[in-house]
Amino acid sequence: MILVAGLGIASAEAATINFDTDASDNPINALDLFVNTTRLADLYAPLGVDFSGSGGNDGGVILNQSGNFDIDARSGLNFLVFNRDARLSDGGVPTDPETITFNTLLNSVSIFAASANDTATFTLEAFDRNNLLVGSNTITTQPSTYSQLSVSSASGNISRIVLTSRDDNYFVYDDLSFTPVPEPSSVLGTLTFGVLGTSYMLKHKLKKQKSVSTIRNSQFAIRN
Repeated sequence: MILVAGLGIASAEAATINFDTDASDNPINALDLFVNTTRLADLYAPLGVDFSGSGGNDGGVILNQSGNFDIDARSGLNFLVFNRDARLSDGGVPTDPETITFNTLLNSVSIFAASANDTATFTLEAFDRNNLLVGSNTITTQPSTYSQLSVSSASGNISRIVLTSRDDNYFVYDDLSFTPVPEPSSVLGTLTFGVLGTSYMLKHKLKKQKSVSTIRNSQFAIRN
């Protein structure tokens, strides 16, 4: 499922891709063997998210947890899987580094990582559109236990991330979450709403004060 949670009027929406549905929220009937599938590429392009491996046909694949991976998906039944010793149906290798590119700049991005049989070290590097490093996060996971990688940017300039793993040939990722930078129109709309609201309140207050003043003047005139 592609989950979307509102973050308020002035903020963009945070989205989560858990590899169980496509960009149109249709269920993905993922296979459970590397040899029967190909790498994940532009399945989520309609959402502005593209996946690519180290080159050619290499890269991670969406598989169902029923393939005896010694670890289940963190959510749903599917996850993004890598195995440097396997081969895909087109001859590619499901290996890293895995690059995820976003067509909208991000404030933050995160993903959960795990290795089935051994402790493993994972790194998420975030880059801007000029290919400059924005930030990075490295974690070490215990066998069959998910941990989260995350990077945030106060400048809101994350354009792509690169995922790498050490210590094990087989590993998985699940639940990619990202928060886009608010569109200028959204911020402008919020500011406009605030200005109009303030203007209305001021006019209403002045009108009320004028009415009170008129009543007081009328009462004064009657008494005199």
